[in-house]
Amino acid sequence: MEAILDILGKIGFDWRMALFNFINFVIIFWIIKRYTFEPTVRFIEERKKHAQETEENYQQSKTELAMAEHKAQSIIDDAKVEANKIIEASADEARIIAEKMKDKAKSEIELLVTQAKKNIEIDRKDMQEKLKEETVDLVIQTTKAVLGTHIDSKIDERLITDAIVK
Repeated sequence: MEAILDILGKIGFDWRMALFNFINFVIIFWIIKRYTFEPTVRFIEERKKHAQETEENYQQSKTELAMAEHKAQSIIDDAKVEANKIIEASADEARIIAEKMKDKAKSEIELLVTQAKKNIEIDRKDMQEKLKEETVDLVIQTTKAVLGTHIDSKIDERLITDAIVK
């Protein structure tokens, strides 16, 4: 081994310096590993874990959003169906009310027409009666004027009634 050290010494290699450098290297390596590499690895692991949690939260939020959108669309569709049912029911109810109003108006018109016909018939009978009375009076006056005398009122009435009826 001395021969090797002698050869190494000729080229400028000192084994004490090498041992000292090796010890320094181990101490520096241990310090760097303990205070630099380990915190850096822990930090990287924490960031990696945080990134995974964030990705999981994103996927979960994405799924929940899709479910919420689906539920909202379902609620909207149900509301549209319900609105259409209400509109149809309202239209049917409006038609029924319109038919009832139409029937009521028709019955009121028929009642008015019937009442008008009764009134016309009553007026016609009254006019006929008045016309009869006026005709009797005219005939009596004409008879008086033609004959110049007055015949008994019972005879007058009988003669006029017979003339009118014929």
